[in-house]
Amino acid sequence: MYKGVAKIFAKYWLAYGGLRSLLCSPYLHIAVLVLLPLTYHTWSKCDWWNDPMAALPNLLGFTLAGLAMSIGFGDDKFRALLAEPDTDLTKPSDYVVMSSTFVHFIVVQLLALVYSVASKGLWFYAEWMDPIRDVLPVLNKIAGGVGYGLFLYALTSVLAATMAVFRIASIYEAYQRHLANQPKTDSK
Repeated sequence: MYKGVAKIFAKYWLAYGGLRSLLCSPYLHIAVLVLLPLTYHTWSKCDWWNDPMAALPNLLGFTLAGLAMSIGFGDDKFRALLAEPDTDLTKPSDYVVMSSTFVHFIVVQLLALVYSVASKGLWFYAEWMDPIRDVLPVLNKIAGGVGYGLFLYALTSVLAATMAVFRIASIYEAYQRHLANQPKTDSK
């Protein structure tokens, strides 16, 4: 069972573009730029997790609906065309690449939501923390920055998923134009 999970995650990660695509993502860069100067006052304090916990469940539902719609986009011939492998058979099809954008969006949202829930659950006093009490404020700020950064990346990924759909819509338009320019045959 775990092998199957690992295999499908590896396939998603490959279709997404891997670590290089993540680190080169303008959506990640925008999230970091917003994180540091604009939202420091939010995530550097207790209760930063309320924002992600309030917004992400709704966003996650919207994303799942968007993924379902995008998978059904166009007619059967168009979806088959999108799913056709490139000449390089190691590269994923356009259909899988588009789906990986949505999957990435969902994975980031889930990570941000789980991180927020865990952070809220870990905000408590215990005597065993006394030896590190002096560094806890710094650790809390680092943890808040990571969690809020995930949340902001989930938000900026909305645009990435939207642009993936727009890309497919543009391909569909080109496909329809191609069909319209084909000679008509009588079916008498």
